[in-house]
Amino acid sequence: MKDINYPLQIPYTYKTETLLEKLYTKPNVGLSDTEAKERNTIFGLNSFKARKKKSLFKIFTEQFKNPIVALLGVACLIAFLLGDVAEGIAIIVVILINAFVGFFMEVQAMNSMDALQNLDKSFSRVLRNGKTSEINSEEITVGDIVLIEAGDVIPADGRMLEINQLEINESALTGESLPVMKTIENLPDQTPLADQTNMVFKGTSVVKGNGKVVITTISDHTELGKISKLVESAETNSTPLEKKLEQLTKKLIWITLVIAVIFFINGAIQGKSFFLIIETAIALAIAAIPEGLPIVATVALAYGMLRMARKNAIVKKLTSVETLGGTNIIFTDKTGTLTENKIFVSNLLFFDENINYEEREKLSDNKKDILKKLVQISALCNNAEITDDHKEFGDPLEVALLKFVTENNAHPAAIKAAFPRIAEEPFSSETKIMCTLHGSGNQFYVAAKGSVEDIIKKCNGFENGETTEILDATKRNEWIEKAETLSGEGLRVLAFAYKIADQKEAHFSHNLILAGLIGFLDPPREDVPPAVQ
Repeated sequence: MKDINYPLQIPYTYKTETLLEKLYTKPNVGLSDTEAKERNTIFGLNSFKARKKKSLFKIFTEQFKNPIVALLGVACLIAFLLGDVAEGIAIIVVILINAFVGFFMEVQAMNSMDALQNLDKSFSRVLRNGKTSEINSEEITVGDIVLIEAGDVIPADGRMLEINQLEINESALTGESLPVMKTIENLPDQTPLADQTNMVFKGTSVVKGNGKVVITTISDHTELGKISKLVESAETNSTPLEKKLEQLTKKLIWITLVIAVIFFINGAIQGKSFFLIIETAIALAIAAIPEGLPIVATVALAYGMLRMARKNAIVKKLTSVETLGGTNIIFTDKTGTLTENKIFVSNLLFFDENINYEEREKLSDNKKDILKKLVQISALCNNAEITDDHKEFGDPLEVALLKFVTENNAHPAAIKAAFPRIAEEPFSSETKIMCTLHGSGNQFYVAAKGSVEDIIKKCNGFENGETTEILDATKRNEWIEKAETLSGEGLRVLAFAYKIADQKEAHFSHNLILAGLIGFLDPPREDVPPAVQ
C-alpha cells in the first residue's frame, strides 16, 4: 500500500500531475481492484459514519418529556400525599399507557428506517484497471478516477482532471443559485470554498457538460461531511403541537392556581377548617387537570402513523404526523419515480409520416435512408455505453438510443470508430441540445439531438426523402405541431439533425439539416394512479 498523506490538504493548489503522483493513480487507468479494496480498508467506505442510535431506554424516557405529563406527575404525587390512592394509580396508568404507545410506534419506525437505509444505494462510473465500471458510491476511495456528466450527483470531493463545458450546482454548499463553471488550473492557497473552481464536492449535482475527476476526500472528511457533523450537534426545535401543549400546560397551571386561591379565600371567609380548605383546594386542582389529554394526543398521532404505514410510508417520529397533516403541496420527480425509467423508441416521425417503430420494415427505401441517418446520429451524439456483457452506463435515454442502433443492424463502436469525435457541445438546461463534431476523411461530420424547438432553430433544411428542402417558417411550425401531437400521446420527443462541413468550426451547432424526430415511451408505474390519489 502506498503511503498517502490523508486527508490531503489544499488539493486545489497542486498541479494535476503532482496531485496524481501524491495519490498514486493514473488518469486513464485509475486504481486496480486490489488497490481500491486496500484503500477501502485503510480509509473506510465513502459513507457518513452512522449517528449513534438512541437506546431503547432513552426512547422510552423521552416519552415522559412532555409538560402535560410533568403536570400529571405532580398531580399524582399530591393525590398520594392526600391519601387518594385510586386517583394516583389512575394517573400512573394513564402516563404509562401514553409512554408505551409512543415508545412502540417510534421503535417500529426506527427499525423500518434502518431497513430502508440498507436499500438506499447510489452508483458511480469509475476507471478501474483502465476500464469503465459502475460501482456502489460507498466503494469509491481516495485516488479513484470518476467520470461525471449532466444529471450525476458528485459522490465525493475531488479535483478536476478533464472538463467539457462542465457546470455544477453547488447551492447545497455555498448557497449560490447559479451553476459554477469548472476549470482544471491550480489555484492559490487560501482560496475560499465558493471560488475553488477546479474542485467538485460531494452532494452537488452536474447540470451541464461532463468531465473526469480524481477523488481526494471521502466520507466525513468531505465538505458535506463537515456540515453533517455540525447538523448532528444542532439542537432540535419543538414541533408546533409540542409548543401548543406546553402553552396549554402553563395556562392550566395558572387557571388551577387561581381557582384554588379563590376557593381557599372563600373557605376562609366562611370559617371552614384550615386543613379541609387546603385538602379540598388541592383536590379541586387535581380534578381540573385533564389526565386524558396526553393519551388522546398520542393515540391520535399513533393512528395517523399506522394509517401512513398501511400506505407504505414510514414516519420516524410520532409528532411528525402533525407536520405531514399540514402538507398541502407535493413536488415529485417524474422519471424513475412516476415512470419505470425503462425508455425505448416508440415512434419515428419523418417529413410526411408518423409510424410505429415496430413497423419500420414497411418503410420505403428513401425513408430507410433517413432511418440510417437517425441511427448514425444516435450512435455519434451519445455518451452512454453498453458493454459486451450487457452492462449499461449513462443516461437511460442515450442507452435506449444505443439499443435503437443495434436493433437496426449497426454497431455503435464501429460507427464511432469510423467518425472519431473531435469536440462536443454538451447538453444543458439552457441550450437543450447536444452536438458533437467528428472527423470524416477530409470532411467533418456534425451530429445533434435535443428538444424539437431548439434543434429546429439550428436547422435551415430538412430531409424530405429524396432531397433536402429549405426549412422555412411554415415548415418549422409543421414539424413543431407534429412533435406536440406525439407529446400529447405521452411520448418524449427528440429531434435529430446533422451536417457535413469542409472546414472545422469553433461553433458547429448551426446550419444543420433536420433528419427526423423520434418518440420515446417511458411507461408509468402501475401503482402511480392510486399513489397520486
